[in-house]
Amino acid sequence: NAPTATPSVSPSLKLIYTCKICNSRQQKQFSKLAYTKGVVIVTCDSCNNRHLIADNLGWFSDMNGKKNIEDILKEKGETVGK
Repeated sequence: NAPTATPSVSPSLKLIYTCKICNSRQQKQFSKLAYTKGVVIVTCDSCNNRHLIADNLGWFSDMNGKKNIEDILKEKGETVGK
């Protein structure tokens, strides 16, 4: 009998936000790895607007050195609940 592989579960994060385009409350889930090392873009289920949550790869030049939504909101004087 060959040993069976145990599926690994990667840590995930949950984001709850209000879309500033349509004022709809949204809930999204994505991997912690994507948030800390990759790019996370979520789409509003109501208006289909895309929101950039994290860009650790430098794909978007208008981030001005900020890596994620926490950095963006901090610069605006807003807070992120954890």
